[in-house]
Amino acid sequence: MAGKGGGAWKVAYADFVTALMAFFLVMWICGQDQSVKRAVAYYFQDPFSASDLGTSHSPERRGSVVELQAPGTVPAAEKVAVGRGRTTYSQWKDKSQVTKLVSDWIFSDQKASPYWHEQAQRRREQARWAPDVLSKRASVDTIATQMLAKDLEAEIPRGFPKETNRLYKDLFQEAVADVNWTEIAQDLLMHD
Repeated sequence: MAGKGGGAWKVAYADFVTALMAFFLVMWICGQDQSVKRAVAYYFQDPFSASDLGTSHSPERRGSVVELQAPGTVPAAEKVAVGRGRTTYSQWKDKSQVTKLVSDWIFSDQKASPYWHEQAQRRREQARWAPDVLSKRASVDTIATQMLAKDLEAEIPRGFPKETNRLYKDLFQEAVADVNWTEIAQDLLMHD
């Protein structure tokens, strides 16, 4: 047996073998298909609930290279493509993709955005003098939101072409029925 200091090589050898094992593990993972990569990535993000893989269709927002399917809600899932975030003020049956599309269009269109922001300012000013606000039964924002939501609901569908096939009209009306006009009105008033 070695004397004092004779076992230092064992520590270095153990470190080398560990690094070699990690290198081959990474090389093995790189050669696998996407499902194995997702499972391994998910395990390292949440090792105690790896059996829940694939219960959500929204991507994780943890900075991972691999898009994962994860259980539960996704943080900041309500953010829209133009970089705005929103806080939920109103309850709606489901998160509506149509609402998001209409909202994105309003906030990013060069003609629609200034027009609807101006309408939001007008409705806020009108709401200050509403009877419910003066009697303190409702806030200015509540009344302005109701007024602006009615404007949005009435005006945006008017732009649909009248000489369209009945099928397309029915599809359009079905989609418009899912729009949460109150949510869009709140966003307009909040960003005004």
